[in-house]
Amino acid sequence: MHDVAKEINAKNKSVLIIGDTHLPYEHIDYIDFIIEANKKYKCEIHIHVGDETDGHAISFHDSDVDLLSAGKELELAISNLKLWNKAFPKLILLESNHGSLLFRRMKANGIPIRVLKTLQQIYDTPKWSWWHDVIINTNHGPIYGCHGKKSGYGGLAKEQGCSSFQGHYHGKFEITWHERIGHKQFNMFVGCGINWKSLAFAYGKNNLPKPILGCGIIDEDGIPHLIKMKLTKKGRWAGKI
Repeated sequence: MHDVAKEINAKNKSVLIIGDTHLPYEHIDYIDFIIEANKKYKCEIHIHVGDETDGHAISFHDSDVDLLSAGKELELAISNLKLWNKAFPKLILLESNHGSLLFRRMKANGIPIRVLKTLQQIYDTPKWSWWHDVIINTNHGPIYGCHGKKSGYGGLAKEQGCSSFQGHYHGKFEITWHERIGHKQFNMFVGCGINWKSLAFAYGKNNLPKPILGCGIIDEDGIPHLIKMKLTKKGRWAGKI
């Protein structure tokens, strides 16, 4: 895990921003949707907002006994990650509350972090990298990205003093623009890619709003776009972007 922000040169380049996946409890078609979005918008840079895995069985909260054990959950998550690694071998990921559970659990139990394998080793994703946050330099100016820090209207962009994007808030899928004299900045929430019917998300069954499946794109000019994952009546991806 890198403590400093990663700076990315995205001038004249499109950026794909993948929402929370919570493997192995992701939507079965989310990766196909993401691959198609990446292809359509010809993205050269790929960023995952975090919570790539769920870690339900090792969470600090109560876990559901009807779900997978910790070992089986990790085994299935690693298996599913093979598809993501094949599609995005140089993925940039953001540090997150679920993604960091292995480290947090070891720390809570007094085990030195240095004895733990890196996530690259555990997941067999040697070219992936994890960062606390990123700064994307675009033709529209700098864009700050993190897993999730501010849920309020325009809060993260205002706090950072520049455009921003984040995940974490599964039910937020929006772009708001904030114009001032001399500059324009946006605040974007990219939704998620979870199977919200899974018992892993039972904690949110009474929440409003409900999770929204989708992803974000920052185009070659540095302008944000949201791509909603359209579902059929049976809950499967409709197959079109």
